[in-house]
Amino acid sequence: MRPLLEMVQLSLAVPRGEAGFWSIILELDKAGPWTVRQVSDRTQVRVQSARLYVRKLRLGGFAEVVEIRETTGGVPDAMVYRLVDGKKPQLAPRLTKDGALLPETAKEKLWRAMKMAKKFTLDDLVDACTDVPRSTAKNYCFALSAAGVLAKQGNVFRLVKNLGSQAPRVLQAKLVFDPNKKVVVGSSVIEVKP
Repeated sequence: MRPLLEMVQLSLAVPRGEAGFWSIILELDKAGPWTVRQVSDRTQVRVQSARLYVRKLRLGGFAEVVEIRETTGGVPDAMVYRLVDGKKPQLAPRLTKDGALLPETAKEKLWRAMKMAKKFTLDDLVDACTDVPRSTAKNYCFALSAAGVLAKQGNVFRLVKNLGSQAPRVLQAKLVFDPNKKVVVGSSVIEVKP
């Protein structure tokens, strides 16, 4: 059996999910028009999964149909898309099924506040992110500290590894994952205690 860390790295090699779809769509759009099939082929997931995300992008005003290619043999016509000018953010838009933007998550708010402050206490972080529960901020800080992203001296945390714009994720496997570089940061977090 492979070590857990190796298995995680192998499973993250192919872009998946909405962030994976978005990075592929950005790449395809630079070259010109693209189809859902092209997105699906690069992610090795079902066409239906890619189609649902592209539908949300279209409803949200991020993508538009520029051509409908007729097909034969009972296969549905292929829609050809382009991203709308001015609607190409670096990070994948998080959208509802009807294309409305989802609010920023608690971890995204905390990460943004950490990057802006560089040095902070837990109270500073809770004051900056008023709608984030203190327990969420505390657990996130200790997980990032255990992974070496934050350093803690007394009650002050200091950002020592600015990993990029996307908030690091504390995965179910108790690993801290940097979605910017697509790597696990630090060693596995076995127990996170305040």
